[in-house]
Amino acid sequence: MTAWLEVLNNAWNALAQTAPVARHYRTKLISTDVPLDVLAGVRAADNAPCLLLQTALVPDALFELGGMRLSTMADQSGPFLVLSLEDSRRRDLFATICADVIGAAAQAEIEDALNQFLARLNAWRQFLRERRIGLSRPETVGLIGELLVLERLLTASPNSLSAWQSPNDGLHDFQRDGHALEVKTGLGPSASITISRLDQLDTTGLRQLELLHVRLVEAPDGRSLHDIITAIMEVLLDDTSRRVFDNALLGRGLMPDDDSARRTPKIQQRVIDAYSVTETFPRLIRGALPIAITEATYTLDARAIAAFAVDTTAVLNAFVQGARQ
Repeated sequence: MTAWLEVLNNAWNALAQTAPVARHYRTKLISTDVPLDVLAGVRAADNAPCLLLQTALVPDALFELGGMRLSTMADQSGPFLVLSLEDSRRRDLFATICADVIGAAAQAEIEDALNQFLARLNAWRQFLRERRIGLSRPETVGLIGELLVLERLLTASPNSLSAWQSPNDGLHDFQRDGHALEVKTGLGPSASITISRLDQLDTTGLRQLELLHVRLVEAPDGRSLHDIITAIMEVLLDDTSRRVFDNALLGRGLMPDDDSARRTPKIQQRVIDAYSVTETFPRLIRGALPIAITEATYTLDARAIAAFAVDTTAVLNAFVQGARQ
């Protein structure tokens, strides 16, 4: 991505010094090595950097988020997709996004380049919708827990990637065929489990729901987020699945250049405890609360829910197989 960043910034800087020759944009072809005609551009009105691609998009793909706008422009040669910077304070992030989507297209076959460009752009759209910065340390720990569960599922069935719903704003972290898994991760000796939203332990519409408590400790020789991601990439069956996973990581909040989150903390997994969420499981349910309470966060003591403990391996196997053994 670093090479594309340099190419883009050089193109934008050069175009900004060029006298306008068109009413809307001054443009420059990025590279003939990319299997798409991607253009760096600056807007004539204000010299805002842009990325242009000749293609038609359905209206619901367009957005304005995080100081950036995805729009279309009509031209004599056809419609153009235009990604533009609307907040000059976010120039670095804008350049990172543009370089990253170009890199996704550059690695694809000619017939798939446009799909990969748009899929990666959509992953960034998800990122911009959810946050302005990368992952915090607690968020990194939470992602590690989800990926450790995903790793277990993929080892049992390499086709389990689509069950990971957290990157898509799913109500539960994993869901398939009416069976859901809600993952909570703790780093250190604490036995508390924080439930951050009222609906996370709601079984409405589900035939089965388990709460998985991933318990970790820090260790100098432990695994980092980078290590876990690499291991999952090796389990996935093909390049298409690896690109889907990479986009899911971005949608989950992990930026491609976030080396801090990828390298620290280093952890060892102590245990993954599983609890069956039944009608008598201690939880807050939206429908049972006063209508004035619209959201709540609460904490469970893992020792107090021991009566609901179930075998973790059996739970994961049942999830993969679609039915409890």
